[in-house]
Amino acid sequence: MSDTTLRNAALLTPEQLRSRLDEFYQAVQEFNDGYYFESHETLEDLWMVTPEPERQLFQAIIQLAAAFVHLSRGELPGTIKLLDAACDKLSDFTPEALGLDVAALRSAAGLARSELAGLGPEQFLRWDLAHIPVMTAERSTAV
Repeated sequence: MSDTTLRNAALLTPEQLRSRLDEFYQAVQEFNDGYYFESHETLEDLWMVTPEPERQLFQAIIQLAAAFVHLSRGELPGTIKLLDAACDKLSDFTPEALGLDVAALRSAAGLARSELAGLGPEQFLRWDLAHIPVMTAERSTAV
């Protein structure tokens, strides 16, 4: 399938989105297991055909996953930029969306961003990876 086909795909109806929420929860689980690149990839196909407002939520999680891919590559500016973008988008969904504790996720992502920025380019690789946010989600069928 070409990129053009995906970009021009019809947006999902609420019923179609509900039927594909397992992809969202799979991406959450992959993120929590430390598979950030895979989480990003799992959610990207769904994000491309999801209407607003859920589209923005999915993009925030994609950006959060990408931030930690950048971190693993030692790229502080990209990490900070993506954490900022993800936190900005998540703010529209607090405290909860699709069973995801967005308030806790946004808080943890913001703390990670502050800690990494505080360490600066010389020390950020010493940041404790145990501080990477964990997503708490209970499956929901509400869209």
